[in-house]
Parts: sequence; structure tokens; C-alpha cells
Amino acid sequence: MPSTLHQEYDVRVLAVRPWGLDVELPDGTAALIGHTKDPRWPDGDQQAAVGTVVRAVVLDDERDPVRMSALDDDRAAARALREAAGH
Repeated sequence: MPSTLHQEYDVRVLAVRPWGLDVELPDGTAALIGHTKDPRWPDGDQQAAVGTVVRAVVLDDERDPVRMSALDDDRAAARALREAAGH
């Protein structure tokens, strides 16, 4: 199951980096949620996020790792784009 642009997935946080979260899609694909796309950043204990599952949307499926966002606004925009495209 390759990641698809504007699709939402439940991803597992693997590591916290200075620039964001390394996450893994359900199929094992590596992805990144940049710190500007994580609503919890910089509040709280980011290391506690490791192992948790986060709902995120694919912003760029052409990059390696795939770029994602956990922001509600980005997920809502992606839903609107999917609906407009009839998906």
C-alpha cells in the first residue's frame, strides 16, 4: 500500500528529531512530520510521543521520507480536496 497524496493514515512515532517526528505508515513506509506540522510542538515531553499513534495526512508523496502533517487544518483541507476529486 503506497502512501497516497492527501490520504490520512494512523502513523506510529518512531523517533523525535530536532526538525520533527520520524513516523511509520501502516505498510512500513517511512515518513516525516515536520515540527511545524505537529500541533504539540514544542509543548510537552516530545520523547513521550515515541511509540504513540498519530493521525496524519500525506502532503508530499514524492519525497523520501514522505512528508506528512498532523495539523487539523491540513487534514481538513485534504478531506476537501479528496471530496472535490470524488474520492
